[in-house]
Amino acid sequence: MQMQIRHSSRPCARGPYAPSVTGTRAPGWTATMLRPAGALERRDGQRPTLVPSAARSQLKILHPSTSPSHGATTATRAVAGSDVQTTSTATSARVQGKLLLQSSDSPNSPLRLSLQLVSATVPGSDGRGVRGEAAALDAVISSGETELDVELLWDEALGAPGAVLVTNNSDFPVYLQLLSLSSPAVNFVCNGWVYPVGKHPYRLFFTNDAYVKEKTPPALLKDREDELRLLRGEGSPADKPLQKWDRVYDYALYNDLGNPDLREDLARPVLGGSKEYPYPRRTRTSRPPSKADPASETRASLEEGIYIPCDERTGGVAAAPNLPKLDGHFGSLADVHGLFDSNAKPFPFPVPQVISANRTAWRTDEEFARQTLAGANPLSIELVTALTLTSKLDRAVYGDQDSKITKEHIEKNLGNMTVAQAIEKDRLYAVDHHDWVMPYLKRINQLPGAEEKGEISQRKSYATRTLFFLQDDSTLKPLAIELSSPHPKDERLGATSTVYTPPDELKAGDAASDTFTAWDLAKAHAASNDACKNNYVLHWLRTHATMEPVVLAANRQMSVLHPIHKLLKPHFRNTLDTNSTARHIVIGSGDERQGGAFYRNMHEVNFFTGKYGMEMSSKAYASYNFTELAFPNELIKRGVARGDPKKAEELELLIKDYPYAVDGLEIWTAIKEWVTDYCAIYYADGDGAVAGDSELQAWWSEVRNVGHGDLRDAPWWPAMDSVDDLVETCSTIIWLGSAYHSAVSFGQYAYNGFVPNRPTITSGEMPADAKAAVTEAEFLGSITPKTETFGLMALTMNPPVKPGEPLMGERPDTEQWTSEQRAAKALLEFNSKLDAIAEAVKKRNADGALRNRNGPVEVPYTLLAPRADPTVPHVGGIPNSIAV
Repeated sequence: MQMQIRHSSRPCARGPYAPSVTGTRAPGWTATMLRPAGALERRDGQRPTLVPSAARSQLKILHPSTSPSHGATTATRAVAGSDVQTTSTATSARVQGKLLLQSSDSPNSPLRLSLQLVSATVPGSDGRGVRGEAAALDAVISSGETELDVELLWDEALGAPGAVLVTNNSDFPVYLQLLSLSSPAVNFVCNGWVYPVGKHPYRLFFTNDAYVKEKTPPALLKDREDELRLLRGEGSPADKPLQKWDRVYDYALYNDLGNPDLREDLARPVLGGSKEYPYPRRTRTSRPPSKADPASETRASLEEGIYIPCDERTGGVAAAPNLPKLDGHFGSLADVHGLFDSNAKPFPFPVPQVISANRTAWRTDEEFARQTLAGANPLSIELVTALTLTSKLDRAVYGDQDSKITKEHIEKNLGNMTVAQAIEKDRLYAVDHHDWVMPYLKRINQLPGAEEKGEISQRKSYATRTLFFLQDDSTLKPLAIELSSPHPKDERLGATSTVYTPPDELKAGDAASDTFTAWDLAKAHAASNDACKNNYVLHWLRTHATMEPVVLAANRQMSVLHPIHKLLKPHFRNTLDTNSTARHIVIGSGDERQGGAFYRNMHEVNFFTGKYGMEMSSKAYASYNFTELAFPNELIKRGVARGDPKKAEELELLIKDYPYAVDGLEIWTAIKEWVTDYCAIYYADGDGAVAGDSELQAWWSEVRNVGHGDLRDAPWWPAMDSVDDLVETCSTIIWLGSAYHSAVSFGQYAYNGFVPNRPTITSGEMPADAKAAVTEAEFLGSITPKTETFGLMALTMNPPVKPGEPLMGERPDTEQWTSEQRAAKALLEFNSKLDAIAEAVKKRNADGALRNRNGPVEVPYTLLAPRADPTVPHVGGIPNSIAV
């Protein structure tokens, strides 16, 4: 999916979670696009959308507050329902500092804040840290980033400040990034919105210290607990509508994908909460139930945003695009190439990498095979241990679904080997999407329904299996592609299958000809299966959907003071915002525009799975296993690696030149070393410290029992009672949110952008003769039509990493993110390792002996290059998080 709605340059150099500037991107999909055609643009939608600015305040005065509206200066102040002591001005000294903030208000807006330091060491009568004297900040600021010189008041007798209480008496919200004090030298990494007092009575921001709850200074403990209660929404009715300024993190089922009130055929099943459709939980939005289906939530209109906690909102509301309708299919490859000409209408697309150096090499069998190791989806290839590829589908329901590929189909292309010898020597590999597609194939091929005609194109798809032979030079040779359909009389009678093999007469020069064969069409069907499985399962499900409850639980159960919260926070950036945009305009069914025009959500149009894609991801979730997604475990499960998964650097790769695996193992090793070093600081007492960490245990219990409640009884969940469990779990979360997501998301335009290489829709019957010749027009008439091609390219056309996006290991607040110097040093070491990996990737890509690094199309594998390369536009590095 990659729907990026482009951001502009970095809005603020020092705020790691500062609002991105001109928009937000939806999950892994790139959207930007077509300004002339009214494509994805962000509108304010009453939500602050920040604009970068070097503006400084025109006036800044910070002084002791004397006005009740600016905060209390009396002996007590009501905070969280308790009277909290404050100090008098007689003993307070002036403390110099700087405040970095952003605002989206119009220029020359009057800002009025009250700031009050909170003691970490001296509790008041109610046990909370005594508040220092409130001081008022009056300033006139412009839109964008502003840095203010400030002067607070603090009584040294109160010891070290542990928090700052901020009240906003302005009439607009501000995003506070960082408050730094010089003496005492204290940093408050805020990264949060403060709305006017009618919305936020106050915000409390802690210092950059880290403590588990059990080691929290007693004077801060109640404030720590109060903050988590607020984030869980305790004391607020569960059915209360949530507003844009709320900070409540809570769970809901995926019951907002359909729109039955608009049209009966737009209803979609609720995902999650049932054995039939298990699914992770999403963020609760509290919209009213649908009239037609009370179990479903009403859709938000296209003109309004979907609720997420305000600190997660990094832009305005994503507008659904207006895309031109183009009739039919392309008639020639020249027509497709015409999309990239400078005079293309309505505008030229950038040239996809797969045809940027060589316009015809995508057609070769070698390149088709190479993309299973270094393309948009390098995660589906598996070792074959027996020739008959067996199905796990229930025979009572689907009959015999085992593969019909035999040794006679493939032995002629094994050189001097027999099938038995090839299996014994680990030379046979497969990409098998059969079982994922087959249960839905009959329904998919009946699309579009009566009401959908004109909204989506005709589908004609097959369930595919592809078999490869590993050659001596580590390249793969395609041996056979099996295309299967349900039995025409009764699905219970099994599959009807045809096996296609490479034509004997295929010559190297044929890739440039205008003649295709049934083999080329079979490769297109295999690529279509692969693109859809990657979109809905390997990408959306394994990153966006399964990580959302991890983010929710972390914010509900672990204080920002918690060391593991600090470790993982950069890898949560933008995830909830991205996912909300996805549900709004990408993965749902359809909505009504202003004026009554109908808008069909993007992926139901652009992928052959149509309305069934999300259901199919639910079926895949039933076999989800978090522990198997730790990178070494994932390689071992697919049979492409052997060894001890705890010693990733020593794993044996069965395919030596496997770019995704080679680069990924180096990154995984660096991640795990960084996490190990970090956790050793805070859990020096060993396993007992992990088991006795109440917030950590509450987080992991909620991830398992609530966020992933449909799989709560699965035996593979880490017990989280040891340092090893903690390190492995955090490493896996960081891997999935950064490098893994880049590998399955960021190659979409490079390979899918030229749709003949990797179509997402197939719509033609396969020739009965496996050796039949096919004209160029017949080939193009069987794959993604013009309208869907245009939409797919428009959604993925921009570089997936926006300028200024924090890359893996980067924290724009590197000097302020922690007061623990050992943690800061460990992060610097992690970055040094990533820099070295980036150089190693570049060196491997330049090694001509590694044929899978570039392939016939001459596209280097850079999806796991950790650092951006300013000399190569498409090498943007690996972002910290699922921010697109």
